[in-house]
Amino acid sequence: MGVFLDLVEEELKEQRKLRQQSEKALARAPAGYLKNRPRKSRIAFYACKNNNGKSYAENISQNSQQIEKLAQKKLQLQILRMAEINIAALETLQKIYQENQYLDIIESVPQTYRDAFQYLAVDKLKAAQSGKPIQLNFDEKYHIHEAVCGLLVRSKSEVIIVNTLVKYNIPFLYEKRFPYPNARGYYFEPDFTFELPTGEIIIWEHLGLLKNEDYSIRTGEKLMTYQKHGFLIGRNLILTQDDEKGNCSSGYIDEIVRTQLLPYFR
Repeated sequence: MGVFLDLVEEELKEQRKLRQQSEKALARAPAGYLKNRPRKSRIAFYACKNNNGKSYAENISQNSQQIEKLAQKKLQLQILRMAEINIAALETLQKIYQENQYLDIIESVPQTYRDAFQYLAVDKLKAAQSGKPIQLNFDEKYHIHEAVCGLLVRSKSEVIIVNTLVKYNIPFLYEKRFPYPNARGYYFEPDFTFELPTGEIIIWEHLGLLKNEDYSIRTGEKLMTYQKHGFLIGRNLILTQDDEKGNCSSGYIDEIVRTQLLPYFR
């Protein structure tokens, strides 16, 4: 399911919630409906009811509580009506909407053409990013661990990740700026960015200092910013982390690369 359909599902949940709330409110509402008539000093309000086929009206101008209840009843009826319309429309949209993104289009063409696009894209990417990865935003204070390709990174865990990517000949960008700022206007730099042959982007964050409160808060901001712009765990955002002793399993990293990245570059 794409990002748009995820939003549709969220809105559908909200409309169903509104419907449920309105139904509960209406179950507690008094019988009847409001009418009013102009008077010299102020408007007079009446509670109108039908009883055994006969209609009658009771002047409730001095009963503000009853006026409010009947006014709220009408409001809830309107909310319920609109919620039901929206629910029907959203459910129909879920059934008929088709993702019109690169991956969906590629999946619709014969296998020969899918193979051709894959072959050309992989060659193009590997040619563009062959050799030593570019060292973006180098800081000698923090980039102190050297990977097999000569790239200087922040931690031994990142060395393991880089070495694994190099082993499988997977092109990547290290600490490339995420194109969208957070709510404070600050730009994050994901640990690794992958430009896939499909035209998609995957980012990989390795979390190494979660015992540090400031680091954890900043990580939360990162994830919120990524999600806001369509990067979700399990889809196009990879998250790994050190264990409680600050270690990272090379076997686990190898599995992540083989299962979540390598299939795009074969």
